[in-house]
Amino acid sequence: MKNNITDQLKQLISTELDLNISPEDIDENMSLFEDGIGLDSVAIVELITLVEGHFKFRFSDDELGIEPFKNISTLAHFVTGKLEIQS
Repeated sequence: MKNNITDQLKQLISTELDLNISPEDIDENMSLFEDGIGLDSVAIVELITLVEGHFKFRFSDDELGIEPFKNISTLAHFVTGKLEIQS
């Protein structure tokens, strides 16, 4: 399940955030921030909204720390956990 979620996250970032990067060029361990993919605070907020809409869940305020957003791998792990709780 995690690999499928990883691929979906890469696709969302590539197509919806207008970063001019293909999903294939996104390494799952690459930082989401300036030292990696290059997301700024506005893009992170947009990513949060995209993830919530795509995967049909809401982040709680407690979950909006830096930890889930370190890289694609940590975000995929977090999303997988949220989806398992819902099912």
